[in-house]
Amino acid sequence: MSDKKYKVKILPNNIETLAEENDTLKKVFTDNNISFEFPCGGLGLCKQCQVKIKRDSGEEERVFACQFKIKEDLLVEITKKEQQHRILSEGLEREVLLDPLVKKVHRKLPQPTLSDNRDDWSRLVERRGIRPSLKIAQELPKKIRENNFDVTIVISDDEIIAIEDKNTQDMLLGMAFDIGTTTVAGYLMDLKSGKELTKVSTLNPQTKYGADVISRINFAETDAGLERLHGEIVQAINELIAEAVKEAGFKTSDVYAISVCGNTAMHHLFLNIKPGSLASTPYVPVVTEHIVADAQDLGIKINPTGKVFILPNIAGFVGGDIVAGALTIEIDKAEKLKLFIDIGTNGEIVLGTKDNSLSCSTAAGPAFEGVEITCGMRGASGAIDHVHIDNELSYTVIDDGLPYGIAGSGLVDIIAELLKAGIIDQNGRILRPEEVNNPIGKKYLDRITTIEGVLSFLIEDKTATGRPVYITQKDIREFQLAKGAIAAGIEVLLKTYGAKADDIDEVFLAGAFGNYLDYKSACRVGLIPQELENKIKGIGNSAGAGAKLFLLSEKERNRARDIASKIKYVELSAREDFRDAFFNKINF
Repeated sequence: MSDKKYKVKILPNNIETLAEENDTLKKVFTDNNISFEFPCGGLGLCKQCQVKIKRDSGEEERVFACQFKIKEDLLVEITKKEQQHRILSEGLEREVLLDPLVKKVHRKLPQPTLSDNRDDWSRLVERRGIRPSLKIAQELPKKIRENNFDVTIVISDDEIIAIEDKNTQDMLLGMAFDIGTTTVAGYLMDLKSGKELTKVSTLNPQTKYGADVISRINFAETDAGLERLHGEIVQAINELIAEAVKEAGFKTSDVYAISVCGNTAMHHLFLNIKPGSLASTPYVPVVTEHIVADAQDLGIKINPTGKVFILPNIAGFVGGDIVAGALTIEIDKAEKLKLFIDIGTNGEIVLGTKDNSLSCSTAAGPAFEGVEITCGMRGASGAIDHVHIDNELSYTVIDDGLPYGIAGSGLVDIIAELLKAGIIDQNGRILRPEEVNNPIGKKYLDRITTIEGVLSFLIEDKTATGRPVYITQKDIREFQLAKGAIAAGIEVLLKTYGAKADDIDEVFLAGAFGNYLDYKSACRVGLIPQELENKIKGIGNSAGAGAKLFLLSEKERNRARDIASKIKYVELSAREDFRDAFFNKINF
């Protein structure tokens, strides 16, 4: 390691720091807690971390922060606009029998007499089975006597976790969290009424270490990598808790319980559990069971005696977020066949009824989230989210204005529309102008062009960045691989179940991508079987909805644990029929 250090000033943050020779700018940004995304984890694949460097000579150069190594004093300017991401927090709601995981009971105790000289603990509890703890036993005598034997007890899983002064039973809050790979959503809940008080959300700060779970798993294996990833998500959750209670007019100490769901990798990182075994065959998680932890042990800033309830996982790449979704749609009560799909970097799929359910995970890749797509981006301000081609080409942009790039839902639309217009053939090839015979397609021959040496279709040349937004032949191939993996996963589950697509009664699409997807486009490109188009329902953030159900009801918690134990996992990588189906589903 070199002893040389160089001065680095970063604009517009106005941060000045010292960096060692050959440190990358990515390391400098990370070390200084600068919010900057590296979707491919710093592998130099996504080309989305471009910054401008200025030297003393006046020379300026655009470089990729993950690859550029420091060898001199530098002025670095971050020119990428910080985008407001569209974070989906709404989900399918249903009624629930209120029986929260943490409860309050007001106790007006009979005072001791010579004829009633029971111990304080027996006087406090009304039934056997509630366990005493040393901490509560130590504070009990002072607490009840200072309050003239009028107290409120806080109970979790037959354990008294706190004793409060007088009658506080009307003040009991909890929060439900969905930790996604990209975003984190939190819901502040009144545990006495079951009502949602407010909801908050943010980007998952771990994205600076990679957009996908494999990048983060690999980073967690580096020195201090796990601690850093764990610390990032805990800090984000604490900030969301503070934001939510402030907005609702409460204090963090009023929150006694939080429930948490996420994919298996996010689950492990939140719990500070090494996730390395998830990244290599046979993809074994450390734990799948439901876990209850003390909030203080995880660094969660709620009431010091509060509890954290973590939803169970199913397998290495089918986590608690899918359990929460399955709970939301009540797959354990389904008389007719249901298909549940959560599409992201991985595509998790559940197929089943109350009698039998199967699940799988497909490595769809990051195309649906805009990574490795030339002009791709997440569903944020400035992203083209829908495209239509007929007598004219039209599109919509999130939050209006000039486009910056194209989101996953827009990518599905443009490919579906180019197929309809005969500009893309069934193999996914962009036809050259002289090959296009479709009357609609012939209206757009001037948009079929070579950009940076690659055959492309131009969507818009008047953009917020000054660079055109377009789709390339490579982008279509990336999309074909992603949609082929999802479609093949559905086919293998149907085959394993002994059913056909026509047998499916309902299709539930979860998550932001599924919620904003045009179902007709999804079926036209073969992402979902054509015969299911009229059976598709977007259910929003089903993971968040399930986490709320889990928090509000012991019955729902037991159902979630039962669902997780009964859904059978199908490992696709070990199956030859998946490989065959995948190759068959790549074409349109």
